[in-house]
Amino acid sequence: MHYVVQENTFREENYGTLIENLERLGLSYDIVKSLPYTDLIVKGDTPPNVEINPECEYVYKNDRKDCFVFGSIKLARTAKTQSWNPGSLVNSNHDYDVYKNHWKENLLNYDSKVIRFTDEIVWDTPTKFIRPCEDTKAFTGTVYTKDEWLEFVNYSLTNGHVTVLDENTRIQVSTNKEIYKEIRFWVVDGKVISGSQYRIGNQTVRNGVVEPEATEYAQKMVDLFQLADAFVIDVCLTPNGWKIV
Repeated sequence: MHYVVQENTFREENYGTLIENLERLGLSYDIVKSLPYTDLIVKGDTPPNVEINPECEYVYKNDRKDCFVFGSIKLARTAKTQSWNPGSLVNSNHDYDVYKNHWKENLLNYDSKVIRFTDEIVWDTPTKFIRPCEDTKAFTGTVYTKDEWLEFVNYSLTNGHVTVLDENTRIQVSTNKEIYKEIRFWVVDGKVISGSQYRIGNQTVRNGVVEPEATEYAQKMVDLFQLADAFVIDVCLTPNGWKIV
């Protein structure tokens, strides 16, 4: 197995630990960089200010197919286009239209309407929560006003940079929800193995304070549907109990 590791996607100490262990185990790897506003991945030793095009010598190319990536969603997409195997743990299950059929009302935004990026939204409330249906990081899901959304759509389609977002990108539009706290759980082979609280109200926190009922809820949801061999699932406490974010 050959590993493709992206720079600047981990905390420095975690990145160092990953490289240290790859070398300790004698595993082959390459370090790459992701160029903003393009689909290109370049070698980690690419000098600054080099003019990059698809034929540039610094664009990362690899004839091996037995590769696994550590990095961003874009690197996972690269793994798929290059037919690397196993490539990544990203699969077609990471899509609201897929997992809503399994988790249903357990989803925080189960009231979402699925439309295209440029379809007209019914603004029956001052703000809406909007995010991509697929977990592609095409844009960050957040709360928008009508004017903010229209400005974002226009900019996204005219700035000449966005590569994974177009007028046919499926989005989900839902009402705003009150959230007391949010917890992220790591799942491997169908079992919740760890968790970390990352938000209380509107404040970002980082601690291992995880209520047993939150862990039990997350495991119950994983028992209903497992997205992949390894993935994370975020749950939140709301006025209506625990929900999947």
